[in-house]
Amino acid sequence: MKGFEVIFIAPRSRRHEGQPVLDAVAEVAQSQGIKRMTRRDDVAGTGVNGHAHSAHFFEQADEPQELMFVLDGGEADKLMRAVEEAEMHVFCVRRQIDYWQYGDA
Repeated sequence: MKGFEVIFIAPRSRRHEGQPVLDAVAEVAQSQGIKRMTRRDDVAGTGVNGHAHSAHFFEQADEPQELMFVLDGGEADKLMRAVEEAEMHVFCVRRQIDYWQYGDA
């Protein structure tokens, strides 16, 4: 099948209306009926302003995280538009992909 991989990236400490921003993105996705997603913790990253984000032994609040979705074009557009309209401060990557589901869902 053809679709899009949509990845939202932010440090764990980033908030939107009091909750972690990637939790807010996940809530928007769930409200749109999107059930499949993957969350990853990254070791390090550098933001648009050049600030390095990383997970330290004692402090993990600045750890970069990713929230990834595999969606068809309409779902991807709708989710990205909703995140933009909510004015969430989050980086997003969208790339066209081919994907398959093997076995029973």
